[in-house]
Amino acid sequence: MAVVDSLEHAKQLSLTIDSRRRGNMQDNPSDPVESLSSGDPDRQVAALIELIKENDRSKIDQVLRLFGSPDIAVRSEAVRAAGFLGGASVDNVGPLLVGMLEDPDELVRTEAAEALTMIQFAPAVGPLTSHLRSDDSWIVRASAAEALGRYPGSSTAALFTCANDDDELDEVRRYAIHSLGQTPINDPDNDMEALVNRLENDPDLGLQVRLAAYRTGDRSQIDAVKNAAATMSEFDASLVLNDIDAFLDHPRPPTLEADILTIENIIDIIALRWPFERPHAAKVRDRLPDVE
Repeated sequence: MAVVDSLEHAKQLSLTIDSRRRGNMQDNPSDPVESLSSGDPDRQVAALIELIKENDRSKIDQVLRLFGSPDIAVRSEAVRAAGFLGGASVDNVGPLLVGMLEDPDELVRTEAAEALTMIQFAPAVGPLTSHLRSDDSWIVRASAAEALGRYPGSSTAALFTCANDDDELDEVRRYAIHSLGQTPINDPDNDMEALVNRLENDPDLGLQVRLAAYRTGDRSQIDAVKNAAATMSEFDASLVLNDIDAFLDHPRPPTLEADILTIENIIDIIALRWPFERPHAAKVRDRLPDVE
């Protein structure tokens, strides 16, 4: 499916879900269990959203039953809810989420891939890798690339292939590059140096490659990002802030504490140049570890 078609499909489904949620709120919904089993897609979607909001894990069995709904919005929201609420039932939820990777609708498949970033289920690696390579929807490929980052070292070669694929969309390649930043340094398939050499000057992907390489131990790359901060676009600046925010979580770059001043400098330059990025920059800066 073309990028424009996929985005339009996503927009329409989002509008459908939002409309059902608002309609349900106006109708003062009944008990979630009753709504989930009502057969009414509007009530079911609204109940699923409420379960996520309340972090109510007690209804996970009812949520999983909705994977078989004929309504795309219900299936999509049920899969999303399973990702948020199914962590205590991985053995039951994991195989069902893997099955939903084969749903005929691309957005249901996307939600399944994204749910598998929250539900850690090792047998999902093979199917996710397959969808990264061959799904006809770029949104699903991007979500699969992102999900594989939560299984570091399990599909490194496929992620490198995707990142190096000039025929792939940049949106998908960025997620692959980001996931490669979580690859163990001692992974025998880790070829980050070659990826940097090939893409470091790419106007669309170079900064993300540099930050992924920095996260896996190439300290020189943070200086290169700092040198680019004064000329990067606002779009790239936003991506850089996202990447810095991400590597404040596990796995952290091995030299993070030693490079805090450089990272602060990057964030401050972005905030100075792009006023709309200042709240984002402030949030990321506040997360930096204190270094005496």
